[in-house]
Amino acid sequence: MEETPRNSTLTVDRFLKKYVLPFFFPAKVPNLGIVLFGAFGLSYLLQYAWQHFPEERLFYEKTSLIGFTMITLMRLLMLLLVYVLVTEHYKIKEHSTWGRNPGLGGFFISFLVGVPAMLLSVSAHNLFVYLQLRLDNPLPRQLYYYTTQENSLYGTLLLLLIGVFLPILVEELFFRGLVFAVLPDHFCFRIFLPAVLSTLFAVNRLEFIPLLLIGLCCSCVRFYTDSTLCSCLTRVGLFCSHTLLAKILTEVEPDAAQNAMDYSRTVLYASIIGAVLGVVMMLVLLKQLIFLRYLQKNEDLSCDSPEGKALSIPLVDHFHIDLLFGIAFLLLCWVTS
Repeated sequence: MEETPRNSTLTVDRFLKKYVLPFFFPAKVPNLGIVLFGAFGLSYLLQYAWQHFPEERLFYEKTSLIGFTMITLMRLLMLLLVYVLVTEHYKIKEHSTWGRNPGLGGFFISFLVGVPAMLLSVSAHNLFVYLQLRLDNPLPRQLYYYTTQENSLYGTLLLLLIGVFLPILVEELFFRGLVFAVLPDHFCFRIFLPAVLSTLFAVNRLEFIPLLLIGLCCSCVRFYTDSTLCSCLTRVGLFCSHTLLAKILTEVEPDAAQNAMDYSRTVLYASIIGAVLGVVMMLVLLKQLIFLRYLQKNEDLSCDSPEGKALSIPLVDHFHIDLLFGIAFLLLCWVTS
């Protein structure tokens, strides 16, 4: 009669040790919670310091190009710090974060994906601005931006380095590299979650929909080519096509139109056409990307290549207390922006 409570006590102890206590300790494998906790925790600290540090104590304005450069560099260095700490601590190999070489054809298709990504993002931006003006809603403000116009050569080079090339490399390596690697090998996780997280990291309500569309395009490229460099090329293609087609598909500045009557109908119709063309072009290129992944999977099965094997992290290992802290800091970034 005395063995029954003893057995039930042992069962409870085993349950607590196996299911409850591990939740309150960091996981023994790299998971989404650790990445979120590191990235958005440090991001919130930088954001809080940036918002509350007195501007009169700085030798530059926060909305100047120098101010934008400083905060952008700090945020990118923060992502690199988290990337290095996680990959070194958990011994994540480079082919898990950087992916493989998909060949010249894969690189070329990835670059071309930047064209529909540009059409979709610019059209979404213009249509969102028009909708807010029609509804008489105030346009949401950005947290990190610059207002000074720099026409000198050094200013242009600095803007290209800080606003284009460094963010492309670091953000893609972190979100389409590290975050992509720790997630389960399924398109529902590896396409949507990195896209959503990279969009939320920008803390930009005005460009939320365009950034989400760009993130989805880059995540699709990363998933189907298995190459982080390909997603970087997609954003390079987006920048090049945006520069070349700026006269045809103009991106409306929020300050240029104060109400719906000031909004150019030419830009409105061009945005609608651009959105339709972007969807059609993306579907065509997506078919090629799916075929490329099919070839890679067949090669992995025949060659048993270690580069084609994803990190085997069970889904349950992603649900730890660090995930709750990461989500909490993510919400704080947006609530206080």
